[in-house]
Amino acid sequence: MKSKGRYLVFVVLLLFVALSALGCGDNQADGWVFATDHEYSVRPDGYPGLTELYDFEFADVTIMDLGITYQALRDGQVAVAMGFATDGRIAAYELVNLVDDKEFHPVYNVAPNVLADTLNEYPEIEGILNSVVPLLDEETMSQLNARVDIDGYEPDEVAREFLFDNGLIGETAPEADKGPISIGSKEFTEQLLLGQMAVLLLEDDGFDVQDNTGLGGTSIVREALENDEIQIYWEYTGTAWMAHFGNEEAITNPEECYNLVKEEDAANGIVWLDYSDFNNTYTIMMRQADAESMGITTISDLAEAINEGVPAP
Repeated sequence: MKSKGRYLVFVVLLLFVALSALGCGDNQADGWVFATDHEYSVRPDGYPGLTELYDFEFADVTIMDLGITYQALRDGQVAVAMGFATDGRIAAYELVNLVDDKEFHPVYNVAPNVLADTLNEYPEIEGILNSVVPLLDEETMSQLNARVDIDGYEPDEVAREFLFDNGLIGETAPEADKGPISIGSKEFTEQLLLGQMAVLLLEDDGFDVQDNTGLGGTSIVREALENDEIQIYWEYTGTAWMAHFGNEEAITNPEECYNLVKEEDAANGIVWLDYSDFNNTYTIMMRQADAESMGITTISDLAEAINEGVPAP
């Protein structure tokens, strides 16, 4: 009897091990590690909302500085990572953006935000900053980002060359006779580039510009603008709609989102100037070779693979 009982226990254990190996009883396959920065991990238009809409969870979420997520994915430290659609490292590192087939992420067209009082005092700022906006399409912004992140140039160098080549600034700025004006930005590459463009454009028009680019994350820079610690920075329409104004439903039409945030911020004494054609929305990335071999092209495909227990690449 004892020997038969031990045999049954042994069989049960073998079955348990086999089922575990197949991923049964657990809808998250081992090895699916997701790299994200802290901001995306907590934003309503970030990881919490994404996984709720697509109904899946990663086995592990690793928080790291934004710039490192691309390298961690390229080097195989993680299976999936978040990034920005216009980042030059996506193509350079042979990564691919998964299609947001349920349209979770809002549009993120960028525009200069200027305090109304500042614009009333110096109305010429509107024309100066709007002059560069039509030049900023998705391909151009990706190339400028790559000049910093891949080629190793400083944001101010890339911004200066771009503006000069397009005839928007001269070789040297005139002596300042207006201002001072404080310009801020967030701390990632694209924001540093846009911030430097604003600095150089206003300096070229004779403004005494205080360079406060790279202040920090979204909430820090927005608070600095609201408190008149800076007077100008570039903001994304979707960020304002979701993060600043607390809306939960994404807007996927660029003009609609722009008009709504512009109207709402007018009551806050903040003016939205023209918005860019490029949409630097959040993106979920995989290595291109892995995505192709697994037949994953959309976020829904990714969710299905994880929920079905498919091992991570």
